[in-house]
Amino acid sequence: MKILATGLSGLVGSRIQELLKDKYQFESLSRTTGVDISDRQKVFSLISASEAPLVLHLAAKTDVDGCQKDMAQGTNGQAWKINVEGTKNVINACARSGKKLIYVSTDFVFDGKKEKPYSEEDAPSPINWYGQTKFEGEKIVTASSLNYVILRIAYPYRAIFSKKDFVRTLIEKLGNGENLHLITDHIMTPTFVDDLSSALEEIINKESLGIFHAVGSQFVSPFDAGAIIADIFGLDKNLLQKITREEFFKNRAPRPFNLALKNDKIQKLGIKMKSFEEG
Repeated sequence: MKILATGLSGLVGSRIQELLKDKYQFESLSRTTGVDISDRQKVFSLISASEAPLVLHLAAKTDVDGCQKDMAQGTNGQAWKINVEGTKNVINACARSGKKLIYVSTDFVFDGKKEKPYSEEDAPSPINWYGQTKFEGEKIVTASSLNYVILRIAYPYRAIFSKKDFVRTLIEKLGNGENLHLITDHIMTPTFVDDLSSALEEIINKESLGIFHAVGSQFVSPFDAGAIIADIFGLDKNLLQKITREEFFKNRAPRPFNLALKNDKIQKLGIKMKSFEEG
């Protein structure tokens, strides 16, 4: 089966392709193949010409603070052009050519004010521009006539990649003996990318539709994550120091407090999403 995909050169997309390349034939629409998803005509032309019945839309501007700087430019900023206009181009091209869409979104669509973990039925209410642009993308997807899946992921990490994710960054810094200030009042649900690949395969095979939280099975603060990493890799936990969101993110994009996401719905498909320690 052919899958047309955006964002295959990134941390998540490249690993998905590595793990599933023997089962699917991936066609890449990305900057590395000369495609800018904000280029409406090019996106329409390439998606319409492809025989792939499914589009996996991973491409996004994900730098939270970089997106926040774009906010002043509104619809003229890169975050809006990529995350909203780019998504709209992909959706319209899918609608024109009768393709199914899998849109990869984020936990940052939530405001983090809920005391209990978020389910797929909870209403998004983002508090920063990155979350807002991704939610705008979700709204375009759900308002379309497409057969669609929205996969919300959170803090993805993997074993090897040219750009370090938060896990390998912490391993490196602790290994170098650096003191680290890690936040105690931000709860996240880290996602092992290999599990995300398995979830994607199962969703395709079962022809599932709707919104799924494709996240890990453990809620941790960055400080907790640092302690777990230190334990597993035999590193010095005394290098870890506590700090609050207010201190750490001063003059940067606001971060939600509680981004604990439930993954019951996706686990019911028979998918095992690892805890952070297992990952």
